Amino acid sequence: MIREPRSEFVGRRRELDALAGALERTRLITLTGVGGVGKTRLAVRLANAHARRTSTNVYFVGLDAVTDPRRVVAAIAQSLPFGDLSAREPIEFIVDVLSDETALLVLDNCEHVIDAAASVVDELLDALPQVRIVATSRRRLDVDGEQVFPVPPLETEPADGGPAEAVELLLARARAADAGFALAPAEYATAAQLCLALDGLPLAIELAAGRLRTLSVPDLARRLSQRFTLLRSGSRAPVSRQRTLRAVVDWSYELCTPPERALWAALSVFAGPFDLPAAAAVAGADEAATVEILEQLIDQSLVEADRDSGRFHLLETIRGYGRDRAEEAGKQHDLVRRHLEYYRGLARLARTHWYGPAQRRILAGQRADRAELDAALRTAAATDTDIALELFADLRYHWAVGGFLSEGRRWARRLLRLPGASATHRTPALLVAAWICVLQGALAEARGHLDEARALLPSLPAAEQERCEVELRRWSGTRALFAGEGDLAREELSRSIRLARSLGHPEEALLAQFQLTVALVQGELPDTVEPARDAHRVAIEIGERWIRSLSLWAIGLALYAAGDLDDAERHARDALALEEGIDDPVGDCLVLELLGWIDAARSPTERTAVLLGAARSWWRRIDSGIAVHGPQMLAQHDRCVAVVRQRLGEEAFQRLSAVGERLSPAEAAAFAGAPGRPAAGLSARESEVAAGVHEGLSNREIAERLVLSVRTVDTHVQRILAKLGFTSRAQIAAWYRSTLVSVP
Repeated sequence: MIREPRSEFVGRRRELDALAGALERTRLITLTGVGGVGKTRLAVRLANAHARRTSTNVYFVGLDAVTDPRRVVAAIAQSLPFGDLSAREPIEFIVDVLSDETALLVLDNCEHVIDAAASVVDELLDALPQVRIVATSRRRLDVDGEQVFPVPPLETEPADGGPAEAVELLLARARAADAGFALAPAEYATAAQLCLALDGLPLAIELAAGRLRTLSVPDLARRLSQRFTLLRSGSRAPVSRQRTLRAVVDWSYELCTPPERALWAALSVFAGPFDLPAAAAVAGADEAATVEILEQLIDQSLVEADRDSGRFHLLETIRGYGRDRAEEAGKQHDLVRRHLEYYRGLARLARTHWYGPAQRRILAGQRADRAELDAALRTAAATDTDIALELFADLRYHWAVGGFLSEGRRWARRLLRLPGASATHRTPALLVAAWICVLQGALAEARGHLDEARALLPSLPAAEQERCEVELRRWSGTRALFAGEGDLAREELSRSIRLARSLGHPEEALLAQFQLTVALVQGELPDTVEPARDAHRVAIEIGERWIRSLSLWAIGLALYAAGDLDDAERHARDALALEEGIDDPVGDCLVLELLGWIDAARSPTERTAVLLGAARSWWRRIDSGIAVHGPQMLAQHDRCVAVVRQRLGEEAFQRLSAVGERLSPAEAAAFAGAPGRPAAGLSARESEVAAGVHEGLSNREIAERLVLSVRTVDTHVQRILAKLGFTSRAQIAAWYRSTLVSVP
């Protein structure tokens, strides 16, 4: 389901009914209309209603922040699960992900990239016959099979004995701002006239409602009619509506105080949601002053606030208007510079404070700020190569741990081609680029980056040279490990560890330590677990989670190699638990692999095939695989698969692997983290309900089959979830298939 705003959805009953019928008949619907008429909200409500009715997967693709038409297909890919991590061509990734599912895509704000959007929609409709698309645009796409649906303004005439839809919206938004707001009976007619003057445009009405805290409806109507001669109900032509919206925004701007106007212009710099510290920094003010003015803009419906996340957002029309005003006043350059400096500072703090208890907060913040980080990189790339390379390098954990490997690699290629870089800034960027390449299996590209960084080392200041050499040795060792060059890997990793410690930075040795354990295991050498155990101890001391998880995985791998399966499984499960909030996809894949190997070493079961299927799906989604981590890891994986295939038979193996592939990341992690064979203790009735869940039946359908009430079935499902320690029906289905369904 697509997340909808919490504010009340008003009206549109006829439109939703008509669109629901149209969506059954056609695969492409384009909602057209002027900005502010409510196309996006109507499309989201339509998509969610369709999903509930048909159990279709729905995905939202916001194109408002896409400025380069060539990035349209990438934006669609990134809206799909793990699309951010894919190194494949975006169109290939989209077709692969959606080829086996019935899906509905919502492409929002297509007008400024209309040709590119039309082209990719045409291609997707041909390649994916089971996919439907709902687009919103001020212009039609002109694609074969397109059903254009002009979104009308809200009704301004009363219907069914109640107020008109437009008046309902005015009242709903006014009450949301002031719970005590009420219209006197005599004011309803005036409110209807006000909405009529606003042409029933939802954005215009919401802007007007923001003033009802200080003005009465008659006062508001008088001021509006005196000021804007274009606000009339006669014309419905697109040009007229465009002018109407501009007039409303002009009017709202003129009613703002100078500080409110200045903050509006500053906030227009942001590409997506932002928080209060960012707003204050870009505005050049302290947070106390900023929040007071920000509240006024929120009251006037100029800024949207998400109280849960503490972030704010400007509608596209409002943002564009503010940007125009900033440019007219000659302030845009300074605002963009402050934006860059703020996110440059955040990235630097993330790098310097990474090894400690702030890791989850750092990654969550950078994921939330992704659009702003991208905007800051674009600004830096256009103005200062050294700053761009510095920002890229400081975002190393965002790329490599946060899951944005492919995006980081694209930025590396772009920025490393820029002229005029100093060795001081180019060298760290080369090392980060090498890390990203190694994690994606691009070992030749990684070697090129490492060789260039090695050549630049002598030109660096002594302190910087030593710091960079720690990373150079670490990533050289990692590259060698993944290439199957065990002796070189152990030598380089050991040198990196010794150098980091000699410089007084033991935290910089942690990554190399857990990898050294892997290298020792693969070389069948003694004392394999010691480097990882030492890394785990230091990580605990400094309150760090990421290395703790990876170290536990490495220890589990060593124990597995030594035949201590129970202890190996315990370490792997602990590693998976520590990943919560970090969500490093590479680490999760490695743990899933290890748990599958442990299961197979005991006695291959149906559950082993589910785990292997989940791992295979995850690897594919991030365009990687166990083979990236070296020939020995691949050989172990292949042996495991062969044993499970032999035990279960090809048909059962494929069927159960497919069950694992359908699990979401969170579901697969929970499934992997459960005991090998859950001691469910389900009652006979609960087993019948679980069977229905496994068959894909709804609770109502299960109730009809078992002659029970829906409420009783609801209770049984909740008990099953509690007994198994699961959180979703998909996990019940996977567990049932792997433990209760007989396998030939």
